[in-house]
Amino acid sequence: MTVIEMLHRDFALTPVIATEIEFYLHGAGTMFTPQQVIDVIRQECDVADIPLASVEQERGSDQYEIALQPSNDYAGVITDTERFKALIAGVFARCGVVADFSAKPLAHAPGSGLHVHVHLENDSGKNVFYREGEEFSPQLLHAIGGLLAFMNPCMNIFAPTEESYARFTEKSNAPTTVSWGPNNRTVAIRLPTKPMDSKHIEHRVAGADANAGQVIAAILAGIHYGLAQKCDPGKPTYGDAALEQYGLPALARDLKEAQNFMLEYKALTEYPLY
Repeated sequence: MTVIEMLHRDFALTPVIATEIEFYLHGAGTMFTPQQVIDVIRQECDVADIPLASVEQERGSDQYEIALQPSNDYAGVITDTERFKALIAGVFARCGVVADFSAKPLAHAPGSGLHVHVHLENDSGKNVFYREGEEFSPQLLHAIGGLLAFMNPCMNIFAPTEESYARFTEKSNAPTTVSWGPNNRTVAIRLPTKPMDSKHIEHRVAGADANAGQVIAAILAGIHYGLAQKCDPGKPTYGDAALEQYGLPALARDLKEAQNFMLEYKALTEYPLY
């Protein structure tokens, strides 16, 4: 049974998912303007029927980011994410530009992440992630709590190689702690600014080198666990989550530590992550 099926069986809820991936196009700046690159990406995705929501230049030189349209087609989101990577690599290779989906390809430049956006809908299509006044919905809080509980145990999925861990530095704009907060890009679980009755989670931990299917499965498993156990996420962080004053647990620093977290966390054995 998949995690999607478990969420519907146990809670009558369906996830709506979108991926956002950062990458480098090494050498593109010597041949194209950023707008020309963006136009090419849009055109190629349109021809390939990849449901692009946005594309923009990122902070690094020759670094870009795309986001796919949200969908409840779990398998389709995974396929389209991987199709995009193959498409862009092929398109730009024809003019000598290298598409690089490494997590940290350049030591002194920002790293590249695979961010996953998700909310849950009931059988009537209503989003159960919302905020009323200062209070978040129980489903949203419990989901965040489960994601925080599963974060370090799933780090070898989010950061699958030793090289992946070089991304978790200040210059990478990547989280370094087990943390959450509204519209805070320093935390691992961010709640983007959205209408009060339509919130979603942005999971910011995985690198662009991670397997999209495994990453999404791990995120949905964390959400299911949080709902089942009614996990409390604790207080949100509004400042820089990396600061010692907040006392937040650090993310695993290398692959060995990540593997140890996974082995020690028995709750993971209840979920099909691979």
